[in-house]
Amino acid sequence: MDYLLPFVISLLFSLLLTRIAIGIAYKFGFVAKPNERRWHKNPTALLGGVGIYLAFLITLLIFAQIDFTIFGLLLGVSVIFLVGLADDVFHIKPQLKLIGQILVSCIILAFGITFKVIATEWIAVPLTIFWIVGITNAFNLLDNMDGLSCGIAFIAAGFLFACSLLQGMHVVAILSAILAGACLGFLRYNFHPAKIFMGDCGSQFLGATIAAIAAIGTTGHISNVAVTLAVPVLILGVPIFDTTFVTLMRKLSGKPVSQGGKDHTSHRLVFLGLSERRTVLLLYLLSILFGLIALLYARMNIIVVSILAALAVIILFFFGIFLGETKTYSDKEREMLEKEAAREDRTILNTIFLHKRRIVEVVIDLVLICISYFTAWLLRFDGKVSETNLILIKNSLPWLVAFRLCCFYYFGLYQGIWRYISVKDLLSIFKAVTASSVLIVLFLTFFFRFEDYSRVVFIIDWVLIVFLASGTRILIRVLRESFISLKPGEKRVLIFGAGDAGEMVLREIRFNKNLNYRPIGFIDDNTKKVGRRIHGVPVLGTRKELTRLVREKGAEEVIVAIPSATKEVLEEIIRECQSCGVKYKRMAGILWEELD
Repeated sequence: MDYLLPFVISLLFSLLLTRIAIGIAYKFGFVAKPNERRWHKNPTALLGGVGIYLAFLITLLIFAQIDFTIFGLLLGVSVIFLVGLADDVFHIKPQLKLIGQILVSCIILAFGITFKVIATEWIAVPLTIFWIVGITNAFNLLDNMDGLSCGIAFIAAGFLFACSLLQGMHVVAILSAILAGACLGFLRYNFHPAKIFMGDCGSQFLGATIAAIAAIGTTGHISNVAVTLAVPVLILGVPIFDTTFVTLMRKLSGKPVSQGGKDHTSHRLVFLGLSERRTVLLLYLLSILFGLIALLYARMNIIVVSILAALAVIILFFFGIFLGETKTYSDKEREMLEKEAAREDRTILNTIFLHKRRIVEVVIDLVLICISYFTAWLLRFDGKVSETNLILIKNSLPWLVAFRLCCFYYFGLYQGIWRYISVKDLLSIFKAVTASSVLIVLFLTFFFRFEDYSRVVFIIDWVLIVFLASGTRILIRVLRESFISLKPGEKRVLIFGAGDAGEMVLREIRFNKNLNYRPIGFIDDNTKKVGRRIHGVPVLGTRKELTRLVREKGAEEVIVAIPSATKEVLEEIIRECQSCGVKYKRMAGILWEELD
């Protein structure tokens, strides 16, 4: 009841005050109107952040003991709320907002809220300022789709509450519970379709409050700096990822970071075919997964959890690469940005990120090699690594890394394009891993007589690195093909021919963005293929069933993918298509001819 009652009271206040804010916003004209930079399509009430702020403030004054630290927190977040409110009403300049955020960080610091785990003040102070300003802007940028920023704030506050409860930190727990209640009450009116937006007064308030609460919570892990810093970063993984991603993509495209736009993580997911609701729920799920990893630090071996966290970050990195390939700007906007970049000679950043991807691939493989080797030792010795084994790892890991990377390079793992990975590429990974494993075992045997090393470790390591190296390279293709199936298409087409040519046509339809087709099935005269699937698309029937299938499936076009078909067969197919009133096309063959 120490935490449930404050949560419920905050929730009720938020529900009531948000409902009042909607009426006041429409009455006095505080309404967000759609424009080319905004995502919403209907006029929507603003100032929902007022309800969140007042619900948090009133509940905190009722249930919390206002000491020096809590007073500093309230003073700081109240100032950032007023800065955001001024921006909502008067539209202040970005540099003034930044100055206000820095001043708020200094106010919070002045009342002793800082990263306590870092003993050196000249590191702790700037780090805390950077943290508060960064998270404040992260939630401000994340407020780009109905229910997204507030929902992520609710999840983050929930995991901060859970972590603080496990550590016995009453102050952080009650602050988190009250904030979670305020967020959940507002989410009732902000989830799609939103009746009210929180505005900058709400998003900046949420960001600064969560950042400050997380900083207060760092006293729970004073003995471990890495854990202290990792827990809040993981809990706030989604807003940190979105802010970093948007900043890099706008820098690469030559667009000002402070300028709004439809190029956030959420927008790109919608462009890929997800609905707004599913997009928001997917980002909720990502936030929950990272929060669970943070929660594991209190219950599991630190090395094991760190490995999980590293793998999650790598997956998120590849997710960002995949999203970065999504087109968010119109051709006209892209052309203007390219001209501006050329005029300002803005090429260094583009060169680093667009032409140095091989270096990134090597770095990722380096991390995966280390993760695989440590995990192999943990699995072999039931999650515990003795001091003797740590020395063995330290002595052998540099050689393992050297052999692995050299073999990866020799077998061409850094020459392929990951989105087009094939069975041949997977065989190259298998050969490279096997060769490097044999070499490291021979090396340790020849120079160290393999003394005290476990053979099982190297077998486990071989299995893990094959899986990890293959998995990371397949991930981009899996994401690409998964989202391609969501792409809306106007014309429903049947593919005539469930062979190699038909499979090629299916790939072209899925990957060519200029084609507006939705493949609904194959037709093939080979009855043995009926009922089978090619890349998830079923073989529905034979030529005799064409008329029925066109009618039942609502097909609008038939693509004939039988390069070897005779003239008589093609004429018969054309007559069938004409009889059922459906358009038809024929796949052109691939021809070679000698050049003089």
